[in-house]
Amino acid sequence: MADFPIEELSFAARYPFSNTAKRIVKTLNPDMNSVVANSKLMDNARNKLLAILKREPYPTFLTPYQDDLLVEVLAYPLVRIMLSFLDNIKYYEYFSDAIYKTSLNHMSSFEDWDKLAADLGISFRIDSNGMLAVPILDFLKCEAKENTLKLVNQSVSKGQVFLNENRFRKFVAGFAAQVAKENMPVNTEGLPKKLKELAFETLTQATSFAKKTLRIKANLAYLPPCIEKIYSELLAGKNIPHMARFVLATFLNAINVPEEKIIEAFTHAPNYNEKITRYQVARIVHAKSGKNYAPASCKKMKSYGLCIANCNVRNPIQYYRRQLTKSQSRVKKRE
Repeated sequence: MADFPIEELSFAARYPFSNTAKRIVKTLNPDMNSVVANSKLMDNARNKLLAILKREPYPTFLTPYQDDLLVEVLAYPLVRIMLSFLDNIKYYEYFSDAIYKTSLNHMSSFEDWDKLAADLGISFRIDSNGMLAVPILDFLKCEAKENTLKLVNQSVSKGQVFLNENRFRKFVAGFAAQVAKENMPVNTEGLPKKLKELAFETLTQATSFAKKTLRIKANLAYLPPCIEKIYSELLAGKNIPHMARFVLATFLNAINVPEEKIIEAFTHAPNYNEKITRYQVARIVHAKSGKNYAPASCKKMKSYGLCIANCNVRNPIQYYRRQLTKSQSRVKKRE
């Protein structure tokens, strides 16, 4: 096995999307069958994928040991492969966000912003005032992850965008995140099926976690079958019809799920757009007097093709309240 300087490996582990990391992986050229048989490496990659699907930063575990750092570097291409098996543009966005958060954290801790910028091929210079100048065309290639990085909020002169060190870090992190997203998906043809199986097992685990978290706060354990189906499909990343989304939003609002939690549920949609979702949910939650955004009756659910069971109720809300009452009664009896 090739021997790499610890400093180089540590940099690659912090920024596994970097050209430095890619060169290390290319040099190692690991055999995929050996990779899949490496339980430590597979567990590491799975934990990283789980964090991404849970909307957390991309986890990195930094140690002074070469073998552990190599595992960190090699886990990244495995994560990309498993994400590609899931084949959902929404998860590529999650991946991009996870890389952004982690890169920004590391650049604050290790002062790597200049080294990472050079590694990624970002053109910049430092002017006499200590500001970092980036060609405007290069700056516009990077999607702004925060409002502070929008062009309208920058100092621009003679085709250059001038950023202070903090904003330059955010720009570099955003550039890295975009590179990560643009290189997805990878070709999965001929790759071990074990990676595909592990990807979907991890997705199921992440979905169950999201569902459990929301249920604890909103009593969603008592959803009627029709709403439960819509909600479960949404969490699984399926592109549910507009009417099903409207039905779900009105139902959640009726059982007093907070506005932010309703929006949170819709972040799992493959075509999620925060601005549009917030607007549509706000119309339901903050409806003006005279507007009727009451949950659909069972009769309407049947006409929409969304009824999936005979619950002997007239309205899904009635089912929910019955189940909630039964649960509360059982609790009182135990007390």
